[in-house]
Amino acid sequence: MCGIIGYLGYRKASEVLLKGLKRLEYRGYDSCGIGVVDNGNLIVKKGVGSIEEVSKSENFLEVEGNIGIGHSRWATHGGITRENAHPHTDCKGDLAVVHNGIISNYRELKEELVKRGHIFKSQTDTEVVPHLIEEEIKRINKPYISQEDYINAVKRALKRLEGTYALLILNRNFPDLLLGVRNENPLLLGVKEEECFLGSDISAFLEWTKDAVLLEEGDMVILQRAGDRVSYSIYNIREERDVTNNREKVTVNWDIETAEKGGYEHFMLKEIMEEPEVIKNSAKVSKEEIEELAKCIRDYSKVYILGMGSSLHAGMVGEYWFSKLNKLVIPCDASEFLVKGIVDEDTLVIGITQSGETYDTIRALKYAKSKGAKTATIVNVLGSTATRISDITVMMGAGIEISVCATKTYLAQLMILYRLFIEYGKIVNRDMNIFEREIEKIPQYIQEIIGNRDNIKKVSESLKAKNYLFISKGINLPNALEGALKFKEITYLHAEGMSSGFLKHGTISLIDENMDTVALVPPSSSDLFRSVVSNIEEIKAREGKVVAISPVDIEVVDHLIEIPEVLEEVSPFLYAPVCQLLAYYKAVELGRDVDKPRGLAKSVTVE
Repeated sequence: MCGIIGYLGYRKASEVLLKGLKRLEYRGYDSCGIGVVDNGNLIVKKGVGSIEEVSKSENFLEVEGNIGIGHSRWATHGGITRENAHPHTDCKGDLAVVHNGIISNYRELKEELVKRGHIFKSQTDTEVVPHLIEEEIKRINKPYISQEDYINAVKRALKRLEGTYALLILNRNFPDLLLGVRNENPLLLGVKEEECFLGSDISAFLEWTKDAVLLEEGDMVILQRAGDRVSYSIYNIREERDVTNNREKVTVNWDIETAEKGGYEHFMLKEIMEEPEVIKNSAKVSKEEIEELAKCIRDYSKVYILGMGSSLHAGMVGEYWFSKLNKLVIPCDASEFLVKGIVDEDTLVIGITQSGETYDTIRALKYAKSKGAKTATIVNVLGSTATRISDITVMMGAGIEISVCATKTYLAQLMILYRLFIEYGKIVNRDMNIFEREIEKIPQYIQEIIGNRDNIKKVSESLKAKNYLFISKGINLPNALEGALKFKEITYLHAEGMSSGFLKHGTISLIDENMDTVALVPPSSSDLFRSVVSNIEEIKAREGKVVAISPVDIEVVDHLIEIPEVLEEVSPFLYAPVCQLLAYYKAVELGRDVDKPRGLAKSVTVE
């Protein structure tokens, strides 16, 4: 996610914005910028690079004025260029906007606005917002636009936006007014009598105030200065009413480091807790690219999905989804692709890499291109090597992930593949409505699971063995592999994932007091449910300890982590966060360096 900060008060806004952006740099760092109203002029300064680099080269602090907005970018739409950095302005240069999230209908809005004479300077989805507001102001058709007229124009523009977003909106014609909007992306209001702040998280303004107002979906914050005081009101766009008195004001006694982690002990836990928000973004990003890639999956006879680690496991889930539509998609360890990949001009190769720099995946994509194959990448970092060498780039929209352990990015990869599965199904004339309807529910399912994390913590503390098996069948076999990977990489305990059916072919001989089993039990509606339960009973017959992750109670197991009953095709989204939390809490109990496990790097750029 990107970082945003807004300020209205008595201080020099550029100083506040710069300090706030430095606190938010962990949220995005490919470019940044500020917009300040100074003596009736809107001054925008922005560029590519770190906040320190851009602030010096653009001389942020030369700007005076006491109202402004700032942004640190994590690119999803448009390359990493100065033009694509925020803030974005309208044609007249009256309005400036910064944005965190995805405007999913921006292409349609942009086409409409261009026809009306608007000139766009960037390739971002964000730039439609100031132009849309400008268009609504034009429609007022009055010689004098009042503050109320302007606010109503913004409200009308917001109703036309689809997607997830947090927005800050500045207008040089109203230098004592700052607007902020939250719609399924985080935004907090920091309050004091003589100044107010808006930020994507509290670390943006914690240096100046610990008092915050918790905003809800659809809230539009209106900050106004009158004399030496700054007041706020909150209007909810969805409910079409003032909700100022319905929003909770809290005092947060955190230090800066704690605030950056959202109050959590580690970035890993913070990033797990962000998964419902991430899924909402990933459900809306890269619409056209997914449609294009789905057509390629139809048109090419050989389709490979390449990845390493968690990315490979996501690709394996994708294999199961496409198999339900009678399409063979082969997941492959990218480091082995040069050995066993059969590649020609009738081949599509899809690389999955969070960083876009994973050595083995990049090497395999280059090899595929050299053989004439069509290439695509599902990636989290725009401008990375993978995006430059691939024919099609699909952004996963997870935002920056600090912890080495992949959590929210794995869920984002799953969502992109799930959307590809749905889009491909439509292309081949299959009814995909039942799967498409689940997209909006998936964040709720995940929220229910992570909201029950105290139970998962208790179960993790009951695990005393030195060795662990993670078992499942069908579409959640990859999650058993992923669960084992997460567990061993941060607890430093041995863990192995496999199909439950494979147990009888050797591994079951290891079952004893030093080998515990975590069983990912398929939904009870699945044909595989009884099979996995039968395998659990075989383990219990040998006095093995079993933790079941299941939508229904299983009497024979030692511990149950219950999850919602969902479609089998949707279930991978539910098992993954449980396994992540099991690993996290066990690692914390053992005193491991959770965010930086020994010997591991976030991006593996060597062979």
